[in-house]
Amino acid sequence: MAAQHPAPDPWLSVVICTYNRADILRGSIESLLQQTGETGTFEILVVDNNSTDDTAAVTGGYADHGIRYIFEPAQGLAHARNRGYAEARGEYVAYLDDDARADPAWIAGIRAIVQHSDTRPIGIGGPIYPYYLSEKPDWFLDEYEIRTWGDAPRFLEKGEFFSGSNMVFSREVLARFGGFDTDLGVKGDTLNLGEETGFFSKLWDGLDGDSLFYYSPDLKVYHLVPADKMNLRYFFKRRFMVGQSSLHSVFSPIDIYKKVSLTAGFSAFILYKALVAVLKLPLYRNYHTWVIECMNPVIVGLGLVCACVGIRCSFGQFKIAESER
Repeated sequence: MAAQHPAPDPWLSVVICTYNRADILRGSIESLLQQTGETGTFEILVVDNNSTDDTAAVTGGYADHGIRYIFEPAQGLAHARNRGYAEARGEYVAYLDDDARADPAWIAGIRAIVQHSDTRPIGIGGPIYPYYLSEKPDWFLDEYEIRTWGDAPRFLEKGEFFSGSNMVFSREVLARFGGFDTDLGVKGDTLNLGEETGFFSKLWDGLDGDSLFYYSPDLKVYHLVPADKMNLRYFFKRRFMVGQSSLHSVFSPIDIYKKVSLTAGFSAFILYKALVAVLKLPLYRNYHTWVIECMNPVIVGLGLVCACVGIRCSFGQFKIAESER
């Protein structure tokens, strides 16, 4: 059943944050209009994060479905996500990327969890699987892009968190904790990370109890892996940024003593992991696979050490080719 015009009080607000991806945005919207088995009402919000393409016109083409278009001029995914929950009318706010596709039963599954959980969770999420619009290299495995906490439903353990394209929060909790840190996360065409990890860290530290974030393997989302992501160059950039952003998203609060301690500890960790990786090299037939499976902790560690000593790096975000739109 297609999404209905939003009622005055929808139970769920689905927020799609987007920047200059007007063509591929259609697929994300369509996946929400093709939801099945939904017994309640939900609304769809498209937050345009200062796009210069036809995002407004594309969204306007879905006006008959009651989709709300919101323009957020402050550049950054965290700004857009925060604007999304501020404008939302639902009790829960779900985030779906503009290059992602929700499984047809996604919203019905969220609804069932909200209605039937003995302990009503403040966060809900599920696995993310890749899809492709271009040929992938032989060495590139689906598992490199799969985000899952297993095949059984459960509450997350402290320190675990959902990935950004498949996460749902209570709107009240988003507002109470101030949403996502706007100093972190992607900003326009610049790659940055950490706003999701940082927000979950705030919630884990600020809330009591273990039954907070409910994971269901049935809440499936499919996320585009463009050709520009399927190379070692992007892998190095992304893993380095994971380390760089984690200084504040994971290890905050930071003082000079903690920086010195982390620098020393992770420098030793990098040397150890690099040695282990070199020793494992003869076991691999493919250099790409060795880098991804063995060098990941080394690259993340380098990013964190650089951040500790004040070296900040900036990289461009991946591109989606015209043929993939």
